Amino acid sequence: MALVKSLDRDNLGASAQYWRILHREDFFDPQMIEIALGGYVSEAARRAGCRPIGALLRYRLRLEDFPPGTNFHAITTAMLYTALRDKVAKAAALSPNRNPHRLPEIAGVGVDPCLAQAEDA
Repeated sequence: MALVKSLDRDNLGASAQYWRILHREDFFDPQMIEIALGGYVSEAARRAGCRPIGALLRYRLRLEDFPPGTNFHAITTAMLYTALRDKVAKAAALSPNRNPHRLPEIAGVGVDPCLAQAEDA
């Protein structure tokens, strides 16, 4: 599973279009999950063992980012992608003419909306 959206985040002259969760860290007390996504030129490049290009995208998801009644200990990778898509869509809608040097905030945490409108791979 992954997300597809073409981005040249680091002005490398090459766009990453295949975004996959590479790292997940669960924090049980605050019920928060930090994820890091790597961007690849394509799914084929990832499957061929190529490294992600550019910096990883990092996000924090809290239990309230998931449907009501979600068991924190049973959150799947598919649920992470769905919650992430919803969260970046909210961030993108907060201020369409935002200052590019300041991220929109949701619950006091800056959220990079760059993956808004990404599709499932």
